This record gives sequence, structure tokens and C-alpha cells, in this order.
Amino acid sequence: MRTTTLIVEDDEGLRSSMEKSLRRRGHQIIGVSTLSEADRLIHGRKIDLVLLDIRLPDGSGLDFLVKVRDLDEEILVIVITAFPEVKTAVRAMKEGARDFIVKPFELEELHLSVERALEARKLRHDVRRLEREHRTRDRITEILGESPAIERVREEARLVAEADTPVLVVGETGTGKELVADSIHRLSSRSAGPLIKLNCSAFSEQILESELFGHEKGVFTDAEQARAGLFEMADGGSLLLDEVSEMKPGLQSELLRVVEGQPFRRVGGRREIQTNVRVIATTNRDLRACIRSGSFRQDLYYRLNAFQITVPPLRARGPDVVLLGRFFLQRSAAALRKQPLTLTPQAEEALLAYDWPGNVRELRNVMERAAILSKAEAVSPEQLPGDFQMSAFVRRHAAKGSGAMPSLVEMERRYMEYIVDQVNGNLSEACRVLGVARNTLKARLRSPENLPQRG
Repeated sequence: MRTTTLIVEDDEGLRSSMEKSLRRRGHQIIGVSTLSEADRLIHGRKIDLVLLDIRLPDGSGLDFLVKVRDLDEEILVIVITAFPEVKTAVRAMKEGARDFIVKPFELEELHLSVERALEARKLRHDVRRLEREHRTRDRITEILGESPAIERVREEARLVAEADTPVLVVGETGTGKELVADSIHRLSSRSAGPLIKLNCSAFSEQILESELFGHEKGVFTDAEQARAGLFEMADGGSLLLDEVSEMKPGLQSELLRVVEGQPFRRVGGRREIQTNVRVIATTNRDLRACIRSGSFRQDLYYRLNAFQITVPPLRARGPDVVLLGRFFLQRSAAALRKQPLTLTPQAEEALLAYDWPGNVRELRNVMERAAILSKAEAVSPEQLPGDFQMSAFVRRHAAKGSGAMPSLVEMERRYMEYIVDQVNGNLSEACRVLGVARNTLKARLRSPENLPQRG
């Protein structure tokens, strides 16, 4: 990422020397000799670093320093002066200057000061990014599974990673769309840059706009300082817009402009900011239906949908259910400092029979629960919620296909008897598994409609 540096210095020879030296090191340089020119530039474009002389023809550099810091605390300022007074240096640092250089100086001293300032800012941005990712990331670190459906997803992620186009990842809630986005970023040429994540459904329209594009100081009640948005934080990397379908149409038009490579302005700002960011969007909704209802812009859909990856639901992944179940179970056991746990064949059958409306996220939670409840080396159906056992039971009896299908009442009785048998006649444990009261269980097992009819 190229740094834009503004040099405010009225000594033309020194300014020219600084410009040439910093350009050779990859900086984009703007040089001016007055504060009025500097003020116009600082409000008109994105500046990363200001090298500021204190005594200038039209005013004090220290006063301008205050103005810069009020405008945007992300702008780094290094003060330069030929008058090394202690009070001046103290005030400069107090007002937010990153460093204080005394004339005459060697250009190498300037380079060192600039590099230290930029490195400190990068470190600050990295800390913010890691904190944000820690709050939002799923704990799985890779896309697991052996089914053809998930293998196709992995292959598509690998192929699109280097294309650097926007990607739309679609799928039901809990299928692992965020993991796909992680993989695309990790496999791309942007992997050294940040991956910033934003859940579009978690904010109001005003706050979401500020999160994306940043804001200037005082533009709304809580804006005590100017703040960079996520597009600026993601510069050189990728931005994940989770559940993009929840974004309001007015904000979608602004997003479209930026995705198409146009500059943007912070909320309440006048400076145009240009960033280099790859956008990866996810949704659990049918965006074509959203277009028909008027809640999503068609042009934005086509821009984000340059390449679409559909993540299959867990119920369509066959034996991956057991593979993932074992993985989550082992991880949960380790977290609980328990011995390694396995699944009994009956527990695996129950996992395979269940429909998994909550997908991988639900499976993870179920395995965490099973690890907590387990008192043996193997997790049995008794450590699974009751509806899992019921699913396996119904599937097993339906598969027999012998004679007429039993009534719901008869199936319920058989299931209750099955659970009582599984827990060796312990009615209290059977009630816990079934989620019913002891009197209810007894009544259902001996109710007249459940007894054989006498001729």
C-alpha cells in the first residue's frame, strides 16, 4: 500500500531534497510551502503522513497540527524545526505529533522517523483487525469434509482465489460461508493483507455506513473523533460483508460505487479516499427474490455475483456429518480436559438421521453438549437431544418397510419403550432423555390405546 505524504516546508531546497529522497522509497509526495495550501489539501484528499515545519510564512505549524489531529487522528504528523526549544517539543508531542526532528538533519534520520511512525500505525491497525476478527471468527480454521459437494466448494474457492474478482457465497445459516471466505482470502495474493469482517445485519443503516466508510469528528452525537472505516482498514486485503442482503438500498448504491473501484468519502467528510479492496459477500437469502421485492439492487447483485459459490447444507453432505461430529467432539473433549471421546454406532446413526436445520453450527453445539454430558469414552444416543434419537428411531422403523405404517400414537409408544430399554429401565433417565414428566411417561406406556385390544 503506497503512502501519501504531505511535506509542509517553506525552504524550497530542503523540501525538494526530502521529496526526492522519499519518492525513491515508494512514497507518493505532495510538497507545499504554506499552511493555506496544506489546509486545502488535507481537506481534499487522503493524507497518511505530514512532515510539518513549525515556522511558516502564514502561521504556526503547531496550530495546524491541532487542526490535523482534530480532522483525523489517523494522520501521522512529524514536526520539523530549526528552533529546538523544550517547550515547543513538549507541546508538539502533547498535541499528537509522532516525532520531533531538529534542523539540520540527515535524510537517513528522516527516513528512520518516518518508518517508525508508519510501523507504529500498522501495528495499531493490526491490533484492531485481530481484535475484530477474534470477536467475529468461527473457531473452525479450515473447510472439513470428504463429500463430493464440499470438495466442489473447496475447488471453486481455490480457483477463484487468484482471480481477484468479487465473490458471492450463498448458503443456509450455519453452513460455513465464512470459512469459504477465509479460504479465498488465505489462498489469494492478498493473504498478507487484512481480512476485515462485517455483519451487515448487526447494525442500523447509519451505523453501518459509518462502519464501512468511516466518519469525521462531530458528524453525529458519538463522533468525538474522526475514524477510518473498514474499507480503509482493509486496504490491500479483503472485506467480508456477511449477510449483505440485509443492507438497505440507499447504502447499496454507495457500496456499488466502491466495489466498482470509485473513491468514497467518510460520513460528513469532503476528502475522496481511494482503496484497493476485494469484496467477498455472503447471504442466506435468495437475492433474486430480494431484487423482485425491491429490497436489493440488481446492479449490485450482478457486480457481487461475478463468481458465486454455493455451500451445501449439512443434510446434503452424507457421511461428512459423522466426520465433523468426531472433529467437534474431540475438540470439545480437549477443551474440557477430558480423555478422547468417540461416537457409538448408534450415536452416528442418530446424527445421520437428523435433518440439521442449523447445519454445521448446530452440529458443533450438539457435540459440545455431548462432551459435557459424557461420562464414558464413547458418546451414546443418551447424550444427544431427544429429537436426534427420535429421528434415528423413525428412520430405522421406516426402513423396515414391513406392513402398514404404524400410527403416531403407536410410534410414540414404541419410541418410549425403546428409550426405557436403552437406559436399562431407569425411568428418571428416560424422562430426562424424552423431556417428559415421570407421570406422563407411565401414563403413555399404559394408556388404553397403547394396550392390545381384546376380541
